[in-house]
Amino acid sequence: MNPLDLAPSPRTFTASQELLSRARSLIPGGYHLSGRPLVTPADSPMYFERGAGCRVWDVDGHEYIDFVMAYGPLLLGYAHEEVDRAAFEQARRGNLLTLNHPLHLRFVERLVARFPGAEMGAFFKTGSEATTAALRLSRRATGRRRVARCGYHGWHDWCLPLADFVPDGLDRQVLEFRPDEPESLHELLRAHGDEVAAVILAPEMMPSSRPELARRFAELAREHGAVFILDEIKTGLRIHPGSFQQWAGVVPDLTTLSKALGNGWPVAAVVGRRDIMRHGAELHMSATYHGETTGIAAALATLDVLDRSDVTGHVWRLGERLIAGLQAAADRHRVPALAYGEPLPPMPFLRFTHADPRVRDAIAATFYTEMLQRGILLHPRHLWFVSAAHGDDDITRTLAAAEAAMAAVRARHRPSLDPPAGA
Repeated sequence: MNPLDLAPSPRTFTASQELLSRARSLIPGGYHLSGRPLVTPADSPMYFERGAGCRVWDVDGHEYIDFVMAYGPLLLGYAHEEVDRAAFEQARRGNLLTLNHPLHLRFVERLVARFPGAEMGAFFKTGSEATTAALRLSRRATGRRRVARCGYHGWHDWCLPLADFVPDGLDRQVLEFRPDEPESLHELLRAHGDEVAAVILAPEMMPSSRPELARRFAELAREHGAVFILDEIKTGLRIHPGSFQQWAGVVPDLTTLSKALGNGWPVAAVVGRRDIMRHGAELHMSATYHGETTGIAAALATLDVLDRSDVTGHVWRLGERLIAGLQAAADRHRVPALAYGEPLPPMPFLRFTHADPRVRDAIAATFYTEMLQRGILLHPRHLWFVSAAHGDDDITRTLAAAEAAMAAVRARHRPSLDPPAGA
């Protein structure tokens, strides 16, 4: 039977459950943060063994059309031959060499040429490292300590200033503003402006209908002498014509990049103004594997693919079609939900909007479980990603599955979805 038939045979996850049972005694929590169950462990494929294009296969042999795409790195799809070949060939030459490698220069040259306002760059391995480095550069360049942030910027201590497991006082150094209210940043800067080294914004937090907000946040930062950092870890390279900043018409002082940059190979970067970036020569911003070259070779190959093909246009168009189809399915079955781009169509999401959080959680669990049973991998708590490997047939099959899943939501939760008679 086709795994995407509207009445599929029930999928079970026996092999995943066995591996999870072993992991619970070996790995804290049983899985890393990005490996959490999508719904419940019993209803989720907890372990995958391979991926190709836009599909993954779990250890129980089930196939899925994947829209999580490892949380964003696979812009070109899993196991992309050209990108992986570049990394493999570089590995055979010695992937980590003492001192420097010419690829380091080629990599930074390509990025500086790609992003308006960028004059220098530094390379890292993860997005968390890149955002942390951008703040360190900003502090040195301004002589200030505080920062203003909006969005998710990684797992380091400064990203979780209110948590009880980070050093005391970070909540007074790392201040938060709202992505849809420039006045929230304005008030923060009026109170602490001469102490704020940087304003860092993750654009996926912003309403897509208001690109002018990014420009206003940049203006406010500069009016108070702070560095404006655009954290394009998620959005970089995937939004037409190539990044959020170009779409929104804003030129940041620093840009952070990772995710799609290496199409699954670990690589990250900070690029920006020379007068800020030059302070990197005075700082400790290095680790053993930062100079490793397989990720950089993969990134250069990824940029080659992006330069000769309309990947950004493709993922934008498919994202628009997916969002429209999901919204239509929800409306037909009178399920309260909103499909949208977070912030734009290549990064879609579906949010259930019932006023009662218990009902909202219940219908979301039903929908996402039904989609998994039909071979569609979506995340209920994290935005999704459309890749160059997705095609129109994949969207058609996904929307057919969504139609059946919405029907299941309506049938299972009808009493909660229909208002009482006379209401």
